[in-house]
Amino acid sequence: MARSLCDADDGVDGSAPSSGAAPVWRVAAAYGWLSSELRFGEVTAPFDQRSVAVSVTRRLGRDWSVTAGAGAVISGSLVANGVTYTMDPGWLARFGATWLPLDGSGPWPFVALSASLAASGVNTTAPDGTRAPLTSLDAGLSVSAGKSIAGIVAPYVGAKVFGGPVFWTLAGASTTGTDVAHWQVAFGLAASLPLGIDLLVEWAPFGAHSAVGQVGWAF
Repeated sequence: MARSLCDADDGVDGSAPSSGAAPVWRVAAAYGWLSSELRFGEVTAPFDQRSVAVSVTRRLGRDWSVTAGAGAVISGSLVANGVTYTMDPGWLARFGATWLPLDGSGPWPFVALSASLAASGVNTTAPDGTRAPLTSLDAGLSVSAGKSIAGIVAPYVGAKVFGGPVFWTLAGASTTGTDVAHWQVAFGLAASLPLGIDLLVEWAPFGAHSAVGQVGWAF
């Protein structure tokens, strides 16, 4: 479930890779949507959620970068045993590191490998008003590859595997679950604008479904 946490920074930082000197810092704001399914024992629970997040990325030399992000789950819902639970606004956080073995110079594509840790927490509200905390922990590995076109736009494709426990209270009993789909394939496009501004959109139609829009500033 924590797959939604600032994950537009996995592998692609929003600026089209080039052979020139890269900015050291990047700050970004993102809006994300996620739809997937959790399993708590024999109970499956489809859910969807929407979130906003800000992140800061620091480049460590040419090939490495680290990212920290935080934000909020702003809305969502979860269905278990035929009952729809509303997600109240909550928190989210993420830390990640990315290695760029190929930077896209010359005829080669860029390739990025990333590792991340994420967490989120919300309260769910049942139709009768009963509230229960829902906390998600997540670790993930991802790879992204694409090619910059004229140093302006960079289409890419990415794949990620992830997993971690989800803690909830269902029917008055504490329970631990996890995602049904522990993988995701996504397609994205990053665009570089003047003054260090960049835009990124990403859509994941396979595995855990998600969509992300992000604006960043590199300096």
